[in-house]
Amino acid sequence: MAFVQPLQSNPRPGGRGLPAIGFLLLVQVAIELAVLGYDLNRSGVSYLPAALGVPVDARYWVPAPVSFTGYDTALVLTALVLAFGAVNGRRWARPGAVAVLAVNGYVSATALITVLLLNESILRLDIVDLLLTATLLVDVVLALVVMLIAAVGREQSAPALPPFPAPYPPAAPAPGAWGTPSRPAGYWPPQPPSAAPSADAGPGFGAGFGAPPPPPVPPQPPVPPSV
Repeated sequence: MAFVQPLQSNPRPGGRGLPAIGFLLLVQVAIELAVLGYDLNRSGVSYLPAALGVPVDARYWVPAPVSFTGYDTALVLTALVLAFGAVNGRRWARPGAVAVLAVNGYVSATALITVLLLNESILRLDIVDLLLTATLLVDVVLALVVMLIAAVGREQSAPALPPFPAPYPPAAPAPGAWGTPSRPAGYWPPQPPSAAPSADAGPGFGAGFGAPPPPPVPPQPPVPPSV
């Protein structure tokens, strides 16, 4: 019965860490939508043009350390596309997530430094402003974690070797120096049985076990005497 190698589902090269990156992208989207919800709660639906990057009327602007702007709208759409690609194992989602979250982390870091410089003590902020300021720190942490996961996943991504041998016979040995197949180490070809029977063997047995007895020699006719 022939041996059939079972089908294996090896991981796609370069696909390590993509589900974790997709999850972190969705966390970033959730943070942005939470800020948008706060702005809409303060200014109502009239804040939507400002959220899309078109500040029609400045009186609807929410005075807060963090606000949802047109930049955040582009970030949310890009993060959703990258998260969908990462969950489905698309390798282009890794560099895209690193680039997008690195830029967002840099912007959030500069905004966090600005908030800390403008306030004598961050503990004097009210609870809402403190939570909004904490989102800036979370943006920086998400960017660093995604860059670390992308670096580690790229180093460990390699096609897995099949644990079973290939279902085809091994190749024939290479010919030797005189055109004959080379002999593996420790291998001796079978020798033909010796023609001379052993002294203590019974009749009909040669040196090789199971060798057939030699054929009987027919008697020679008598030679007539010469005249």
